[in-house]
Amino acid sequence: MTTAMPATEVKNRFGRVLRQVTQSDNPIIIERDGKPVAVLLSIAAWQALHPPGNLPATDAELLDAAFGLWAGRPEIDDDWLANGRSHWESNWRHE
Repeated sequence: MTTAMPATEVKNRFGRVLRQVTQSDNPIIIERDGKPVAVLLSIAAWQALHPPGNLPATDAELLDAAFGLWAGRPEIDDDWLANGRSHWESNWRHE
């Protein structure tokens, strides 16, 4: 059974919505202003729609699919990523 929810409700109850879509394996249609704008699927439902044979075959295609216009840019290397990560590092520790 497909459920429809307003985007605000999905945002406010995201943990519960994730549990619902995972446990029921039914999609949730996300609405904005009463109109459907997105669908939340469990990974199992998504994989059923996208079998491994339909995934890009090469690393270049995978990068393109994952990063779009950022893929293949020569300035994005390990040093660039490390520098970017350093701006977002946190001293917070979960104990």
